[in-house]
Amino acid sequence: MPTLLLAVWMVARRIFLPCYLELEPDAALIPAGRQRVKVRYADIEATQERIFGTQKQIIRPMMAFKLRTKERTFEINSKLLPDKASYVEIRDFITSRVTPKEEKPKSAERGLYGFHCAYEGNGAIYNSLGEILWRFKTWQTGTGHYPYGVFHLPDFVVADPADKEVYRIKLKRQFSLGKFEMTENGAVICVIRQRSFLRNKFTLEFSNGQKWVFRMPLFSVRFGGISDSGAKVRVLVRTHNLWHVWIDPAADNRQLVAALAFIHRERLRFN
Repeated sequence: MPTLLLAVWMVARRIFLPCYLELEPDAALIPAGRQRVKVRYADIEATQERIFGTQKQIIRPMMAFKLRTKERTFEINSKLLPDKASYVEIRDFITSRVTPKEEKPKSAERGLYGFHCAYEGNGAIYNSLGEILWRFKTWQTGTGHYPYGVFHLPDFVVADPADKEVYRIKLKRQFSLGKFEMTENGAVICVIRQRSFLRNKFTLEFSNGQKWVFRMPLFSVRFGGISDSGAKVRVLVRTHNLWHVWIDPAADNRQLVAALAFIHRERLRFN
C-alpha cells in the first residue's frame, strides 16, 4: 500500500507540478525539491557516475550522474528521463562544459612514520604516504642470519633511497647493559643506552642537548617515549615487524627517527 501511494504521488507531481532539467550554455537548471537550482559549470568541482542494477536488469540499468559543487551535491537519475539516450546526451554535455580542477599534490604528514624491520635487522622507514624515506640494515659480513649479536653485534646502518649511508650505530659496551654510539660522517651525534636487563627501556642523548626516555612495557602493543622538554613519541605495534610511529611535530627530526628504528631492531633481537 505505501508503495502504491508513493507511485500515485509521483505521477500527480509530474502532472501538476512539472519540474524539468534545463541546460544553458554556462549553467544547468537542476530540479531540487519543488524548485530548480542554477548550477554553473564553472562551480562544479567533480562529477561521478554510478550504475545500479542486477544481472537481470543489465539491459537497462539505472544510472545516476552526480555533480559536486563546494556547497552541495546534485544527482541526475536516468530513471527520471525518457530514455537512456537522453541521459547520455545530458551527461556528455555537462561533462564537456566542466573544467577539471587541478588537485593539489598530497604532502606527507609530519611526524607520522612506518617502520618495517625483518628479524635479520633489515628494513625501511616510510612516511605517511607510504613512500620510502630511508633504508636500514644490519651490517653483517657474509650471509645475514638470526639470531645474531651473541658474541659480536654488527653495526646498524641507515641509508637514503640511493643506498648512501646517513647514520651508523655501533656497540661500544656490552658487559651488562649495552651502550651504543650513533655517528654521522664519523661524528658522534647520539648516545643510546639500555636501561633494563629486559631490553625494554632505552635513553637517548643527542649532541644537540635533546634527551629522551623510551619504554616498551611487556605484553603491550602501545608504548612510547618522552623527552626532557615534554615532547612525546607514540608507537603502535601492528605486528612484531611493523610499527606505526607518531612523533610530536615540534620534536620530529631524522636523527630521532633513525634511533627509534634501531630500537625496533633491538626489540626484535630479544623477542
